[in-house]
Amino acid sequence: MKNMIMLALLLSSALMAIDGVKVYEQHCLMCHGVSAEKAPGSSTPLAGRDATRLALEIKAYRDQSDGVGCYTKDKLNAIMEESTYALTTDHIVALAKYISSLR
Repeated sequence: MKNMIMLALLLSSALMAIDGVKVYEQHCLMCHGVSAEKAPGSSTPLAGRDATRLALEIKAYRDQSDGVGCYTKDKLNAIMEESTYALTTDHIVALAKYISSLR
């Protein structure tokens, strides 16, 4: 019985995993391109960047109007704030891992 419960928990958590591809398609694709090849204001694409740094950047954009924890944002960016305001930390991690995996 214990094994059945553990299996059910494992399967349910796997099904609930957030898909970074879907998050990217819904929130980023329009501005950053199919393969994250565009980074407005930068000559380097987003694709392949370090996932931790990407996650921190995305979180900073999401939280910029809170005035707390915006360590990288010295000016507001309304487009990025609008694109990221609904993302949870789990969404941001999945998104950063996906973008980082692109080459």
